[in-house]
Amino acid sequence: MKRTLDRETLKIAITADPEFSSVPKVAVPVITMFNDPDTTFRDLAEVIKTSPELAERVMVIANSGYYGFRQKVDSVDRAVVLLGWNAVKMITLGSTILKRMQTRDQQLCDHSLRTAVIARFLAMEAGFYKVEEIAVVGLLHDIGRIILEMYFPEHFAQVKQYIIDHGVPDFIAEREIIGVDHGQIGGWCLEEWSLPKNITSSVMWHHDFKPRTYHARKTAVIHMADVLAFATDMKGPAVEKVPVLSQEALETLNFTETDFRDIVLAMMNVRLEPLIM
Repeated sequence: MKRTLDRETLKIAITADPEFSSVPKVAVPVITMFNDPDTTFRDLAEVIKTSPELAERVMVIANSGYYGFRQKVDSVDRAVVLLGWNAVKMITLGSTILKRMQTRDQQLCDHSLRTAVIARFLAMEAGFYKVEEIAVVGLLHDIGRIILEMYFPEHFAQVKQYIIDHGVPDFIAEREIIGVDHGQIGGWCLEEWSLPKNITSSVMWHHDFKPRTYHARKTAVIHMADVLAFATDMKGPAVEKVPVLSQEALETLNFTETDFRDIVLAMMNVRLEPLIM
């Protein structure tokens, strides 16, 4: 297999685009602040204010009927306190990274949202402590697909044709055409943005799960959530093939086959979260 896309080529492509390279200037500080015990709501608000687009989105959501606050929220500082840490993190991703995804591929955006919701559910079932962090990884897990579409359209078209001709999942086609899959491409991008290893690793290997790798349990959740998102999306294109679920991922999370069947039934009616877009 000849590799036709490598990390250096990717780096050159994304850094040459001012719109895409500007994404981490706000998103990355907000995400990393959640791992700092000394971070305050004031610190978070100050970072959000550096992006007029994000600040406006936070205010719109805080004053929407979704939360039902009785009084009008008139400042970013107040909005951050009322919305809470986890909601702000999700809004940040939705208003930066996923917004770019939405303009290119609404179906992929919907899949990422579905994966995030399912990943949160699975993390709770598996006894994770930081379930919202798992949801963030779910939102980001397919960012490599949009990068491939945006910056390498010829490769993207070849992959799509290979999927149709051979009836395989996209990550298999990507490996055959360009030598890497979108998980690795996304992981490279997030590493270039200096996101934490616990996020980049799970994005990078969600189609190549190995039980003894770094953050294996988190990667198992994302792998399983991705498969379930495909399997339970009745609106997805017929050409999309559901990836095979790794038995090792189930075992890593201590899920039985009965547990899995119950989870599938629960996820058939999953609703996409409206708050982050």
